[in-house]
Amino acid sequence: MRLVSAHRISALVLIALSIVTFATPARADDAADVKAAIATQFDLLKAGDVDKLKAHFTERQKEKITKEAVEKGKGNAAKMTIDDLVASVDVAGEGAKKTAKIKMKNGRTLTTLILTDGKWLADTIWFK
Repeated sequence: MRLVSAHRISALVLIALSIVTFATPARADDAADVKAAIATQFDLLKAGDVDKLKAHFTERQKEKITKEAVEKGKGNAAKMTIDDLVASVDVAGEGAKKTAKIKMKNGRTLTTLILTDGKWLADTIWFK
């Protein structure tokens, strides 16, 4: 009887580990992808490339990215590093409904990114 119970327990442990392993999103990979997305936006901001920068924001924000806003943000960006901007990333949701809240080194929220068609898009104009 003990042998059967030990096998059952082992099987249950393996099943539980499998569920946890496969059901948990790859948060470390997501965090790296999110930081890379902000780094790309940051580089485009510093370069002053309004049109390319728009492609990295949600539809509701694209029209707010103007030459004036980018020029103002560009001046502020010169004083910062990517590590100042992205100190922590909190990914929530699953599949196509993932969001990532980014906190700056000073503790303030920088922006929230939304996973859209496999690409992380900013849902606020974080560089104003």
